Amino acid sequence: MKSKWVFRRLSSHLSPRTSLPPPLKAQNFRGAPSQASALVLDHVRVSHLLSTCGREGRFHLGSSLHASIIKNPELHDLGNEDLFGNCLVVWNSLLSMYAKCGDMRGVAKLFDEMPVKDTISRNTLLSGFLRNGEFEMGFGMFKRIWEGGVRGVDKATVTTILSGCDSRELSHVVELMHGIVFRGGFEREIPIGNALITSYFKCGGNGWGMQVFNEMLKRNVISWTAVISGLQQNGFYEDSLKLFMSMRSGSLNPNTLTYLSSIMACAGLQATNLGRQLHSIAWKLGIQSDLLVESALMDMYAKCGSLEDALDLFESAETIDEVSMTVILLGFAKNGFEEEAIQVFLQMVKAGLEIDSNVVSAVLGVFGADTSLGLGKQIHSLIIKRSLFHIPFVGNGLMNMYAKCGDIVESIKVWLWSLRLYEEMYMEVVKPTDVTLHSLLHACSHMGLVKKRMKFFDSVERAYGINPRTEHYARVVDMLGLAGRLMERIGN
Repeated sequence: MKSKWVFRRLSSHLSPRTSLPPPLKAQNFRGAPSQASALVLDHVRVSHLLSTCGREGRFHLGSSLHASIIKNPELHDLGNEDLFGNCLVVWNSLLSMYAKCGDMRGVAKLFDEMPVKDTISRNTLLSGFLRNGEFEMGFGMFKRIWEGGVRGVDKATVTTILSGCDSRELSHVVELMHGIVFRGGFEREIPIGNALITSYFKCGGNGWGMQVFNEMLKRNVISWTAVISGLQQNGFYEDSLKLFMSMRSGSLNPNTLTYLSSIMACAGLQATNLGRQLHSIAWKLGIQSDLLVESALMDMYAKCGSLEDALDLFESAETIDEVSMTVILLGFAKNGFEEEAIQVFLQMVKAGLEIDSNVVSAVLGVFGADTSLGLGKQIHSLIIKRSLFHIPFVGNGLMNMYAKCGDIVESIKVWLWSLRLYEEMYMEVVKPTDVTLHSLLHACSHMGLVKKRMKFFDSVERAYGINPRTEHYARVVDMLGLAGRLMERIGN
């Protein structure tokens, strides 16, 4: 039976209907000559409407409502004791609306204008800064809250700050918040413990994350899932699966996200048999059709070399999105089905699905001497259009593609552009990564530029403190050996 592929454009699936509630209430006034209606806003309706504007990103409607609120003292006059509580709700709703619409300048201005602020006001501003990537402003705001006394910090403040800690550079912030949790007496709060676990694992503090979990007096499904997911994301696949088995033997039932993380752990271990068992459980529970679970199962089978099982899932899926298409493309590429990978890529482009750096890198990797150079050039244009060229492994893949297709001139041009990007990073003091070093070493190897390669190798270690890994040294030794200069380097 021929499979039916359904390509879903996320942008085209926006419902033409709106979830905006009827914010206005018509009231008839006696004595009006034309039975006209006056439109009346109250604090409940306006707060609801502002919430919807923020959720749906309706900035202009939200700012128009702001203007209407200013004209109506009953909605914003915090000096009126009878209306104080309702008016403060409206002010906080305005803050939230602007923050969700990404207008942080408007949020800060409004916050400064508020005659009275409460914990919700401060947490809304704090959350807005972190959600919009203004980490320095967000942490500065928290510092001011903290300096004002522990009473200004509540559970929402702690979880908001922790939600912004998602990289190793912020591990010290997580440790600071952990101390504040004890000082504020929040250590027995399950949501706080869950937030600490999630942040520790995201910031590389795996041991601390496990310690928080082990010290929790009570745990819920989210607690278990946070640890199982954290271990899986950090490459501790066996530990993740052991904990999953322990959870299943207890009184709590795993949820969809728990199964998702466990399936991904099976993919990391290439544990086909356990993966099949989880597939069976997912089918019995009715969660196999969940797009994320379905894509994870495809990815697990593809990484385990069971591409036929991955394709069976793919063809039986009711809806195909960019995630599942990417999984199948990577599966084809990894298992040596070059033509099929290219066809999937072309289908993704035709359907208007999201093309990211991983997809581009994968499809460039399957190019060979018999592959169409014209298609490669089209992909090159797509890379420029999507602003993906600055990603080192994309440029490296593009250079290799041209070299494999026999166009050495274009390969050199790509290499020169990569070299220019590196020099710009050096001049602008943008710290390159070990991936950057690997890509440049590989590029110099293709061009036989021994001196330039050694300059890169020495400069990143000296200027940026990047410790070369085994594969970096292997490339240098290989290049020097081919150039007949290995003993010369050893002598130095």
